[in-house]
Amino acid sequence: MSRNEITEKGRQISWAVSIIAGLRSSLDHQSGGEIASNLEDLYLYMEQRLLKSNLENDGAILDEVTALMREISAGWNGIANQVSRQS
Repeated sequence: MSRNEITEKGRQISWAVSIIAGLRSSLDHQSGGEIASNLEDLYLYMEQRLLKSNLENDGAILDEVTALMREISAGWNGIANQVSRQS
C-alpha cells in the first residue's frame, strides 16, 4: 500500500482472504460446536475487513487482521503444546 503498487496489494490481500477462507471451510461444525461457530464468525469478519482494507487502502485494517491471526495462531499453538505435555 505504501508503495502504491495496486496490483501487488490486491494480489497479497486476495491471497490472505483465500487462506482465511480455507481455514473457514475446514471447520467441523458438528464436532466443534460453539467454538467452530465463533471461529467462522471471526474468519468472515477478517475476510470482510481485508476487502475493506483493499478498497480503502487502509493499512490499519491490515494490522487489525494480522493481530487477530496472531491471536488465533497463539491459541492453536497453546493447544498443541498442552496436548504434547499430556502425551
